[in-house]
Amino acid sequence: MDTEKHIRVSLSTDEDGYISQECPKCERRFKVKPGAGSDEPISFCSYCGHEGRDCWWTKEQVDYLGKTVLQKTVEPEFEKMAKKINRSSKKGDFISMRMDFKPSSKAVPPEEISEDWPKMLFECCGETIKHDESVLPVYCIICGNRKGNSR
Repeated sequence: MDTEKHIRVSLSTDEDGYISQECPKCERRFKVKPGAGSDEPISFCSYCGHEGRDCWWTKEQVDYLGKTVLQKTVEPEFEKMAKKINRSSKKGDFISMRMDFKPSSKAVPPEEISEDWPKMLFECCGETIKHDESVLPVYCIICGNRKGNSR
């Protein structure tokens, strides 16, 4: 029995094609442009230098992704189970059971706001980010190098 299921989910980008990322340590946001720059994964926070992998989703993105997975994988199974229980249980049986199922509200993808943030090119990895300029210099999100050049 194959238990692997693939779900395609889209997140919006700002007008320049950038998407927000959030550091789990300092909780600051920076933006990256998917498919541009380095093929390597994001590994460092551009502000505090926190090192990590697959931990850069914003709280709103995590909420949306979690609800989407629930709606596309778990809820259909609960709905099938409710139908099966309700079909098999008859009034007058010694024990009867009924299951009601109400799907959760539709997951709404977070809107990506176009901020007036400058772009920062990291020549070391060919990566460009957007950031709020509150911390300079910033770390390269790929290798952790602190040398960035404003574009």
